[in-house]
Amino acid sequence: MQAENLFHTLPLSLIYIFTICFVLTALFFGGWLGRHYRRKHGEQRESSIGSAVGATLGLLAFLLAFTFNTTASRFADRKALMLGEVNAINNAYLRADFLTPEQTLRARALLAEYADFRDYDPRERKIDAEALAQVEELHRQLWSIVDAHVEQGYNAGYLRQFVDPLIEVIRHHYSRVVVALEYRIPSPIWMSMYFMTGLAMMVIGYQFGISRGGSPQIAVALALTFATVILLIADLDRSTEGVLLVDQRPLRELNLRLQREQQRRLEGAAPGSTSRAPGLQSPRQVRESP
Repeated sequence: MQAENLFHTLPLSLIYIFTICFVLTALFFGGWLGRHYRRKHGEQRESSIGSAVGATLGLLAFLLAFTFNTTASRFADRKALMLGEVNAINNAYLRADFLTPEQTLRARALLAEYADFRDYDPRERKIDAEALAQVEELHRQLWSIVDAHVEQGYNAGYLRQFVDPLIEVIRHHYSRVVVALEYRIPSPIWMSMYFMTGLAMMVIGYQFGISRGGSPQIAVALALTFATVILLIADLDRSTEGVLLVDQRPLRELNLRLQREQQRRLEGAAPGSTSRAPGLQSPRQVRESP
């Protein structure tokens, strides 16, 4: 399911180091070509080289801006989907009052468990097939409550009050999975960025070699600048690592509130009324499992 390729699996620190080395190599190779041309053919008109440098850098800037805007937009989508899921869980929890008393307790227990499972640090827990199966099992248990009410001929208007937010809970889950794990920067764009970066650095290095200008300090500054921009793009593109992650605080606050409410309900509820779904592993057990 996850869009796996080399650019999506390399550690961010390795991407940063590789980009610095890549830019420096392109600059020094371009400088060597420029010095070699100057020794064989003499000086070249500076204006023609400057035009080529300007055009190449302009195209590279356009590609970097396009890619950055794409990843920033997807980062905003991940944040909006997380907030939407928080609202959907909260609405479903409140509207469980429209169900029968027994199923209200069961639905709220499952929703509290669901919020607990969704409240995690993406740096610490990997989103794998087992975790997705746990979420889908909770969806099935919640939907079985709807099926039970339909079989009993329960009031459709009341039942719809719970069904609508429950559908939103399920929809937001699958949307978050797709946006976070599958909507990534395609490999051709990554290769185009590095190709354009290498070409632009070679042209700049060539200009330095022809004009006998440039210095190691300028080369390092260019390498750090472009490596930082590409690192920022790679960080925004990833949802489970890096510095720029979606703040999970709204989901954490919802989880704490639901757990407190469930604790108060458990103190006065009959034993077994909030039992866990058969075969369903506790979210805490999943987090603590090796």
